[in-house]
Amino acid sequence: MSESVRAGYEELGIEDYYLKHSEDYSNPHIYIIKEIFNKSNCMNYLGNNILDLCCGSGEITNILKDRNFNITGLDPFTASAYKKNTGKECLIYSFKDIVNGAINSKRYDTIICSYAMHLCEESMLNILLYQLSLIADTLIIITPHKRPKINCWWKEVYSFKYSGTTLKVYRKE
Repeated sequence: MSESVRAGYEELGIEDYYLKHSEDYSNPHIYIIKEIFNKSNCMNYLGNNILDLCCGSGEITNILKDRNFNITGLDPFTASAYKKNTGKECLIYSFKDIVNGAINSKRYDTIICSYAMHLCEESMLNILLYQLSLIADTLIIITPHKRPKINCWWKEVYSFKYSGTTLKVYRKE
């Protein structure tokens, strides 16, 4: 995949970009993600049962795989890349599906969303955060932006910034 993700978003739109690159997607920021896990104290906040939300090609799953966590990937577009890179199946739900209750019967200790939550439509964000609060006690967001702004359902308990990327840990209120 030679084009940048941002350029792909601009050219095709987010959904069409991932549909086109569902097989070959990999997060170009994997080095930063690994370093954030190595340098921050976020491991202190992880429970055993983890949802890798918008899991892409399995970057978070692969970072954590040797630490005996039970990890479930979820991504509406990159399930084949996730399976290819992790050997694991992937749930296939979008933010809209989650807002509509698609995973309400699931339960996780921790949800990790890397480089994706800022893509949620602003009109849907609070409902998405509420739905996530029903299925987990801890939410970890890794983002290259100040977005998303989370001010309901979750309380920030830890923040770490590295190379322009911020990791924030939230606990359910």
